[in-house]
Amino acid sequence: MTESMATIQCSNPECQTANPLENKVCEQCGTPLLKQYLRPLGDWVNAFNEGQFIDKRYLLKSNQVILDTLPGVPPEFTEDIPEKIRKYLRLFPYRCHLPQIYTYYSLPRSEAESLDIGFLEYGTIPLDESGEPVHAELLPRFVDVWPQTKDNPLKQLNWLWQMAKLWQPLEGQQMVSSLLDPSLVRVNGGVVQLLDLHLDEHNFHSVKELGQLWLSLIEGTSPLIVEYLETLCDYLQRGKIPHPDYLLTYFEPALNLCGEWYEKKYQVFTLTDTGPTRPHNEDACYPSAGKLVESSDNQLCFTIVCDGVGGQDGGEIASQLAIDTLVEEMPKLSLHTTTEKAQQCLEELAAVINLTNDRISERNDSENRRDRQRMGTTLVFTLVHNHEVYLGNVGDSRIYRITPESCQQVTTDDDLASREVRLGYLFYREAIKYPNSGALVQALGMSNANQLHPNVSHFITDEDCIFLLCSDGLSDYDRVDQYWKLEIVPILAKEKDLETVGKELIKTANTQNGHDNVTIALLYCQIQLKSLELTPLSIATVEASLNLSQEATESTLESIEMADDIPSDMQPTEPFPSVEENLSANNNKLWLILIIVGILVVVFGLGAYGILNLLKPTPLPSPLPSASVTPVPPPSPTKALPPSGTLIQLTSVLKVSAIGEEKDLLSNLPPDSILEILDSKEDVAGIRVKICQIPAESSSDRELEGNEILITTPDLEPSMYQTYEGEEVGSCRE
Repeated sequence: MTESMATIQCSNPECQTANPLENKVCEQCGTPLLKQYLRPLGDWVNAFNEGQFIDKRYLLKSNQVILDTLPGVPPEFTEDIPEKIRKYLRLFPYRCHLPQIYTYYSLPRSEAESLDIGFLEYGTIPLDESGEPVHAELLPRFVDVWPQTKDNPLKQLNWLWQMAKLWQPLEGQQMVSSLLDPSLVRVNGGVVQLLDLHLDEHNFHSVKELGQLWLSLIEGTSPLIVEYLETLCDYLQRGKIPHPDYLLTYFEPALNLCGEWYEKKYQVFTLTDTGPTRPHNEDACYPSAGKLVESSDNQLCFTIVCDGVGGQDGGEIASQLAIDTLVEEMPKLSLHTTTEKAQQCLEELAAVINLTNDRISERNDSENRRDRQRMGTTLVFTLVHNHEVYLGNVGDSRIYRITPESCQQVTTDDDLASREVRLGYLFYREAIKYPNSGALVQALGMSNANQLHPNVSHFITDEDCIFLLCSDGLSDYDRVDQYWKLEIVPILAKEKDLETVGKELIKTANTQNGHDNVTIALLYCQIQLKSLELTPLSIATVEASLNLSQEATESTLESIEMADDIPSDMQPTEPFPSVEENLSANNNKLWLILIIVGILVVVFGLGAYGILNLLKPTPLPSPLPSASVTPVPPPSPTKALPPSGTLIQLTSVLKVSAIGEEKDLLSNLPPDSILEILDSKEDVAGIRVKICQIPAESSSDRELEGNEILITTPDLEPSMYQTYEGEEVGSCRE
C-alpha cells in the first residue's frame, strides 16, 4: 500500500470506519478523527522509503514523521524491555516535557532477520487546517521560538524554570545530556518538551552547562529580564550556583516579581450529571454546578471535582464530605496572607488532602465499614494564586491543560496501569489493555493518611489557557483527546462561552460514553502584560527577595552566600537610626574600646593556648567534629525498607556515600543494580547493603559486585527501588 491509497481508521471502538486522510471527523459516526503523528526511535527507519507503510499500519510521511493509520487498535510490544527503553517508562510522570514510547517490538523482515522498531509520542502536536504537522520535525526548536516571545518575559522565565526542574529526573536516569542538546529541546503547547532522550556518555555534567546554553539566548531575550539572565548565566558558569536545587531558588522570586507585571482574570464553570445508566450521582464539584464564577488578582479562586466510590450510598457521601472539608480548609492556607514559597504551599496542600482523607476514613470507621463497603472518592482540584495554578489529585479523575495548539494531561492517574509504567514493567498502551488496568491504587478515605501519597504540583500561567477537570465519565475512551479542539478551543478564540462548552462536554460524555456519572470544571485563565514600560528585573532584586523570605521563614538558603556571591554594591545597607539610637558619642566610643579590648584578649589567649600545645606531645589523630552545630541524624537502616535478606533492584541512580570502613567513595550505582539488605549494626549509622549485580552495560563498575556498602543518603525512598523477583542474583545467595 502507498500513501495515495492510505486511509485513517475511526478510533471509536463501535465504529472503526476507514476515512480519507484529509477528513477531520468520521464519515460514519461523526467522531473527530484522532491523528497520532509519531517519531521513529533510532535509525531503523532508514530501511524504509518515504510514503511506504510499515507493518501495514504506520505510514512513513518522512524520515522524522510517521502517522498511525489505526489509532484505535492497540500497538504491539516486546516482552523483553531493554534498559534504555525502561528509562523512558520511569520518566512517565514527566510526559508533558518528555517523549513516551508509543510502541516497541521486533518486526520480522525475513525468516532469518528481524528489525527492532519503536516510535515516540508527544501528546498533541501543532497541526494545520488540513490535519498535517505544522513543523517538519513535529515540534519547533526552542532556540527558534525563544526570540518570538520577546514581549512575554514571564513565558521566557517559565521555560528556563521548566528546564531547571527537569535536570534531576533526567540525571537520575543518566540522560541529562539530552537537556543540553539544542537540537533536542523543543516547545509544545507553551511548555518545554524534549524530542528524544540520549544516554549520558559520562557522569560529570553540571548545571554550569545550562549557563552556557542559556547565554546563547541573550539576543532574543525580553529587555525586562535580560540583565537577570546574563547575571544568572555568569553565576552558573563561575560555579556560584553549583546545584539544580540552588538554581531553582533563584527562579521562584524572579517568577513572582515578573508575575506582578501582568493582569490576570480567571473564570470557573462546573457542571455534573448522573448520566443515562446510573441510578444516582456519586460525583460532586465546587463551585456549585451550573454557576459561573469570576475572579481577578489576589482573589481566592479554586475548583474541585470528586468521583465517589464505595458500597451503597457511600460514594456520594464521601465526595460531598471531601468537598465540604476542602471548602472549609482552602481559605486557611498561608499563601492567601503571606509570601510563602511554592514548596511550602505544596506541602500545605498535601496536608489538606491528608486531612480530607482522614475525615472520610474516620467516617468509615465510625460506621464500621470494611473492605468494599468503605466509601471513598477521587479528587482533582485547582487553586489559583496570582500567576500560578496549583494542582492536586488522588485517584483517576484528571486535569488537562488546553491551549489553541495542544491538550496535555497534567495529572497522573493513580491506577494499576500507570503504576506498572512508572516502575518500568509495562508500556502504557500495553498496560491499559488489561481488564484490571483501571483499578485504583489509592483514593481518599480508604485508609488513614499514613498510606496516602497525594499528588501536588503547580503551573505558571504565562498565556491564555484552560484547565479542564473531569471525572472518568468524560475522560474514558480518549474522549477528551478526540473533542478538545472541536469543543474547548473555541473558548480561547472567543467563539463560545464556558457555560455553552460545559453543557456540550456533558452531552458528549453521555452520548459517546454514558457508562458513568460525569462531572466537569472549566478554569479559564486570561493573562496580559500591563506595559513594556517597567523596571527590568535584576539579580539584586531577586536576591533581596530571597533574603526577605529567609528572614520570614527563619530558614537558610544555601544558594545565597552574601559575603561571596553578591557584589559589594548589593550588600545590605545600614538601617535608618531609630529614637533608641540617639546615644551620645562618648557611649559609642566606650563600646568601641570594649570591643577592641575583647578582641585583644581573645588573640592573646589563643596565642598562649597554641604555645602550651606546642610543648605537649602530639596526640593520636581523632575524628573531626561535624561542621554543623546540630548534625542531622542519619536515616534509620530500616526506614521504608524491606526486611534484612530482601533483594531490591534500583529504578534510578543511587548516590553511594560510603563503602565499608576504609575504602574510597564510589561513583553512582546505575539503575537495575541489584542489592541485598543486610542486618543493621549498632555502631554503623546508615543502611548496610551488598552489591549483588551491576547491569552489563556498566562494565566499569562490575568489579564492585560482592562488596558491602554503607548508604547514608536520606534519599533512598520506595520510588527509587523495587523488590527483585528474578532468579539470577550475581554474587548474592540464590
